[in-house]
Amino acid sequence: MKDIQQAIESFIKAGDNSDIVLMEEILHKDYQNIQDGFFDQKGIFIISKKEYIDHIRNKTFGGRPRTISFESVEQKGNIAIAKLTLESDIVRFKSTIVCVLENDKWKVITNIPVIEKR
Repeated sequence: MKDIQQAIESFIKAGDNSDIVLMEEILHKDYQNIQDGFFDQKGIFIISKKEYIDHIRNKTFGGRPRTISFESVEQKGNIAIAKLTLESDIVRFKSTIVCVLENDKWKVITNIPVIEKR
């Protein structure tokens, strides 16, 4: 479980620090961010790895430190599902993050954030 939590923490810190190199490494090639709403836009948004990294690069996402509180982490073989809360000074995220074990490394393949303004 520790390896799974470390992968997720790397993903979060890469976003907080706008670290494109780490983000590229920790995200699975088929990564998707799935969210209900995009700032003031309504609807379901499915964001690919490339788009997500572009949002980090352009500072649309990330760049602000957040605390991480794990609520649960479950592993079933090569798949792990974590539920956590992330908080910055302006936003709270309730996220479900799915990781997969590939070539002995845990990678983030899906993030489903529910975003609340503080």
